[in-house]
Parts: sequence; structure tokens; C-alpha cells
Amino acid sequence: MNHYEVLGVEPGSEGSVIKRAYLDAARRYHPDYHADADEAARREVADRMQAVNEAWQVLGDPASRAAYDRAMALSTDPGVARRAAREPGGPAVPAGKGWTPRAGDDGWMEDFDAWASERDEPPPDVPRSASRGVVTVLPVGLFVAAIVSVFVGVAVGARALLALGVALVIVSAGLFVLLPMFEMARSNRRP
Repeated sequence: MNHYEVLGVEPGSEGSVIKRAYLDAARRYHPDYHADADEAARREVADRMQAVNEAWQVLGDPASRAAYDRAMALSTDPGVARRAAREPGGPAVPAGKGWTPRAGDDGWMEDFDAWASERDEPPPDVPRSASRGVVTVLPVGLFVAAIVSVFVGVAVGARALLALGVALVIVSAGLFVLLPMFEMARSNRRP
């Protein structure tokens, strides 16, 4: 039994007719009007009232009613399913088993196999040699030596220490710039 049959109206009825049918059915099946009936009759009336309320909840709202009408049309006429799939608000995909590749259309599987065999893990680190560790720390050591040389040169008044400090600052600055470039070039050569 569909919602229209529960309220006793035709599917093409206007909203006012449906509302009047709902109010009549609600008065007829309301549990308060059947309080003196036996238990089985009260249960039957309560079930009927629940069906009336559900029907009104769907048919009383124009958007819900339109969706219900589309669903009813889909269930009774298979040709409507194709038309409803093209209409806005209709089902996005007609009923069926879903996507199936065409015969012989398995070229994508080769790409998938290549993709699935790739790994996102980085290559293992190559152990650092001791000389490479010294080269990494060398610019910092030269900069510290330059600062010490400048302070001592100023304190003692020795121009040679000041000149040495300035030369060390220039060399350490150059190494700060050049060593990362050498390291990037080395990492690009690694397999």
C-alpha cells in the first residue's frame, strides 16, 4: 500500500485535497477516539495512524512528494528510469551493476602494475666518511676562528690578527655558500 492509498487520494491530487484527506484519516484513526476498544483493535488503529502520519510526512511536503513520485514512477516503469537519470534531481546513475571496462580495454592495467611497483621510500643513506664530516663542520670552525682572531687582534692591537680574522670570515662565508652546492651536485650523481 503506497502513501496515496493510505490517505485514500489519487496520485495527481492537489495539496489541499491531500491535507483534507490527512485530517479526516487522523480523526478517524487517532488512538484517543478508540480508547474503549479492545487491545487488538487499539493496536490496529495505532498502526494505521502511524501509516497515516508517515504518508502525510511525505506527501505534505512538495519536495518530498516530488521525490516520492519519481521513486514510484521508477519502480513501475523502467523507461522512466532512463529519463529520470537525465533530469536534474534524478538518480545520478541508473540502476545496474556499475562500471565495466570494454572488451580488450585492459591497457590501464599495465600502468597500474608500474605504479604499484613504485615505492615512496627514499633510497638508503650512504654512510658518511670521516672527511665528509670534517668538511661539513669546516665553515663553522673557520667562522669561530675568525671571530676569535678579530677579538684578540682588537684587544692586542695586532693588525695581522685583524687581517687574518677578515680573511677567515670571507673564506667561511664562501664555504657556507659553496658546500651545499657541492653536496647537491653529489646527491644528483648518486643512483
